[in-house]
Amino acid sequence: MRKHYKAFILDLDGCIYVGDRLTPGSDEAVERLREMGVKIMYLTNNSGHTSEEYCVKLRKLGIECVEENVLTSGEVAATYIMESSGRSKILPITGRGFKEYCKRIGHVLLPIKRWDEAEYVVVGLDREVDYWKLRAGLRAILNGAKFVATNTDKTYPTPDGLDPGAGAIVAALRESSGIEPIVIGKPSRIIMESALRRLKVSPDEVLVVGDRFETDILAGKNIGADTALVLTGVSRREDLIDLPPNLKPTYVAENLLKLVEIIYA
Repeated sequence: MRKHYKAFILDLDGCIYVGDRLTPGSDEAVERLREMGVKIMYLTNNSGHTSEEYCVKLRKLGIECVEENVLTSGEVAATYIMESSGRSKILPITGRGFKEYCKRIGHVLLPIKRWDEAEYVVVGLDREVDYWKLRAGLRAILNGAKFVATNTDKTYPTPDGLDPGAGAIVAALRESSGIEPIVIGKPSRIIMESALRRLKVSPDEVLVVGDRFETDILAGKNIGADTALVLTGVSRREDLIDLPPNLKPTYVAENLLKLVEIIYA
């Protein structure tokens, strides 16, 4: 088994922190990786904030960060649409981060009353979602707008338990429209290939780390990279029982620091 990687692709929620608390030893783990010259990319399915805002949070928690080291599903979704269709009219059912990237790029963000103009409906974690947003999204999709999901995470880890994730909102529109969305975030190759390009590494040079089998681990598998599951977020050790081969990680560790110690002992 290889013992050195040029880069780590790290999840944030459930891996580096939960809420406003670092997971045990994650700050020390990141520092050790930096000292060894390992590149770090923080890759999050959460489209609610920008890379700058995530860096501010990480710095407050004692982890050095620059914006280029953070990639969000919101940024990749806005870029994907630009590369696919140019500046587009988008009906967003998402958090603020995706909308900010759309404004920077030049997309037109539509209010729900103008759903009939939408060329894309983009769905992410929207804590202000309501029936009328869902109705506008459904009508736009049935009218021919392309359906894009920033991610399909079923739940979102918080310090006091799980909250419904973006996947719950995506499912409502998928079921009502009968149309499958284009998924941008993990486990999609779209966001993973974007991360590899930014890191300038190949899949066999990177370790993909996260707390979910169906997103983080599958994302790494989908690009042919080694993977590591940390038990500080959603998935638990007992979940490994009877796990299908396509979801089995290369490593399992209690937390990120233990993972670094296992690999670089």
